[in-house]
Amino acid sequence: MSTSVKPNRNAPCPCGSGKKYKVCCANRESQDATKSAVDLQWLHSQAQQAVAGSNFVDAEQYFRQLSVLKPSDAYYRASLGQALCWLKRKKEGLGQLLQAARLLERQASKSRDPRFLVELSSQLMHWGEAGMGEKLARLAVALAPNSPVTLNNLALCLTRINRNKEALPIAQKVCQLLPDHPGCNIALAILEAQLLEREQALNRLDKVIERNDDPEQTARAWLEKAIILDKLGRFDEAFTSMGMAGDKHAAISPFNPEQREMIFDTLDRNRGGFDHKLLQRWPEESLIDDGLPAPAFLLGFLRSGTTLTEQVLGSHPKLLATDESTIVHELTQELERISGVVGDHAKALRSLTNNHIKQLRQFYWRRMREEFGEDVMRRQVVDKNALNTIDLGVISVVFPEAKILFALRDPRDVCLSCFMQAFSPSPATINLSSWHGIARQYAAVMSYWLEIRDLIQPAYLELRYEDTVTDFEGAYQRVFEFLGVEWHASVNKFHERAKGRYISTPSFAAVSQPIYNSSLNRWVNYRNYFDTINLQLQPFIEAFGYAVNLD
Repeated sequence: MSTSVKPNRNAPCPCGSGKKYKVCCANRESQDATKSAVDLQWLHSQAQQAVAGSNFVDAEQYFRQLSVLKPSDAYYRASLGQALCWLKRKKEGLGQLLQAARLLERQASKSRDPRFLVELSSQLMHWGEAGMGEKLARLAVALAPNSPVTLNNLALCLTRINRNKEALPIAQKVCQLLPDHPGCNIALAILEAQLLEREQALNRLDKVIERNDDPEQTARAWLEKAIILDKLGRFDEAFTSMGMAGDKHAAISPFNPEQREMIFDTLDRNRGGFDHKLLQRWPEESLIDDGLPAPAFLLGFLRSGTTLTEQVLGSHPKLLATDESTIVHELTQELERISGVVGDHAKALRSLTNNHIKQLRQFYWRRMREEFGEDVMRRQVVDKNALNTIDLGVISVVFPEAKILFALRDPRDVCLSCFMQAFSPSPATINLSSWHGIARQYAAVMSYWLEIRDLIQPAYLELRYEDTVTDFEGAYQRVFEFLGVEWHASVNKFHERAKGRYISTPSFAAVSQPIYNSSLNRWVNYRNYFDTINLQLQPFIEAFGYAVNLD
């Protein structure tokens, strides 16, 4: 067996040039190495500029080149994955992030800096890869066991996958290291309320509120206080705390009054534009010859049980249920691009041909494959996002053969549950920070549903949250029959699937437990506060069959 030995610098060059090695190939190798280093530096600089400018198309190209030049560099691989995710190519992006994570796992023993481990762990959690996110979080803690950053990251990972008992001592240590940090104290208070003493948690939240170091965290502390007071049966205090949280959130909102009206303006346009003629324009048989699957959509108002149903459906082996997919919103953007009509989707659809509609259908399924993989072409997809109710007209026209599963819940419980949540700020949720704003938005969305449900081509089924709680098997038997699949015993254990899985909605803790009925008729504890919004809710209480006297 021969062994390659590097020549002496003063020896004749092995290439046969007759020159010494040091002035021949050794010099060329040195130049190549210098050029390679310059190329890497330039590419990295360009990639960073692209990211800073939110130009993720160029960022992807630069990080892809860097990953080819240095395939064992976890940073370049992770940056490529993040760029792909921001380009909404989630399946491909997650593959790159996971490759980076595995590289970091192998290299962790040589590392002395946990920051990249924390950053990548956080990214993986954000994109739903909880298992690997936790692994990296633990590696970071092993490197820096007394760092509040590494410990807090691990505690957050564990709470997001409902392993609160493990998270508690870690959160306690974080607060020992950072006794005045509002976010860390709120996180600990949540765990204390669940596992220790609620009064202890209330005292901790009161201190956060008194210090008022961060307006956003103060608003969050008021909301968490409301949740604890509700569990203690101190309902008047809880409602006051909800109101304080809502006021604080509204005060720091980045949206102006015009943006607050956007959702109502959109619903008004849709109500006027999506008439019977448009909704029935393309017969189902003229579109379904494109060979694409027929999707199902899980819609409703926020806090109506859509996350519970998504978890149950996702436990069925023949169904693929998405968690807060944004692809319908992307479809409306593509509609605007193709038609050249912005902000009026009914008008945009009227301008399209049959072939344009087929283009939109192809766009939707291409994006589905990019987000969720080829499984979407083999299993019945249930695309879940409550906010897609606003775009029901678009869904109906583009997918006349689709099925609509519409979640219902007592309007009073819906409003109360919304008031007790902090939603990610957007024009579609900003009104949900006030009691009257919630009622107004509920009335606007649900009146649209009542007006359009019998005009649309897709078949629909209304699913009452109360039925899923009181008659779980009977309610979901009807759902599975509607979706064209048989009952499967695995759905009875849906909560076991939810444990250890990242869920992006506020219901992530609730759906990891077996069915319980404590969320039914919660509004009764706050009945006096409904006097100011009952006029708006009453039509829907009656229309959906909730006009029951509970006195």
